[in-house]
Amino acid sequence: MLKETSRRIKILIVDDEKAVADILKDFLSDKGKSIDACYDGLTGIECIQNNLYDLIIVDLVMPKVGGLDILRYAKKTNPDVLVIIITGHASLETAVMAIKEGAYDYIRKPCKLEEIRIVVENAIDKIKLFRENRELIKKLQDAYNELKVYKQKKDDGKKIASVNFFSSNMPSLHYLYNNSSSPNNYIEKLQALSSLKDIGSLTEDEFKAFKRNLLKMIDAKE
Repeated sequence: MLKETSRRIKILIVDDEKAVADILKDFLSDKGKSIDACYDGLTGIECIQNNLYDLIIVDLVMPKVGGLDILRYAKKTNPDVLVIIITGHASLETAVMAIKEGAYDYIRKPCKLEEIRIVVENAIDKIKLFRENRELIKKLQDAYNELKVYKQKKDDGKKIASVNFFSSNMPSLHYLYNNSSSPNNYIEKLQALSSLKDIGSLTEDEFKAFKRNLLKMIDAKE
């Protein structure tokens, strides 16, 4: 089974100006992306119903079903999807509304293609980091479940040394990924990750990936 981190980024472009949608699709296409384009909001809704997209790029003003409608439906269907709004009818009010509805970013027409590329690549970096974190969390959960099964099979009455993921030395997965913690607690999180690596629950690469994520949390706090 293909790992989630190896799966191509799936993108949907929705714009009632066919030429714009097609140009964006050609410009953004590469081997790491799978891109669909459609030319009205209703077709966009149908595409979202039938596919799991990582990123949606949508025009704000379209007949019948507009960009905000697409945004609301996409986030309701898949809260993890990132949505970029592109429009020539930008105003502070619509920008604030789009962000409140959960838009990842908001770009005003006319815009340069390179500007769109930068926003899209930043969104893809966020998607890849989320996938990586989700896979690592799943591995930790699987390791914890295996330890529980192992402990249950012990029938010799001896107290075995085991890892308690909910002790002060081994915080929960929620704790490891709770970026609302105070900066001082990041040292404890790194110590917890080191303990997981020492007992073999994390590989060196996985440990580095977790550590990199914690460092990004610290940078975001500053």
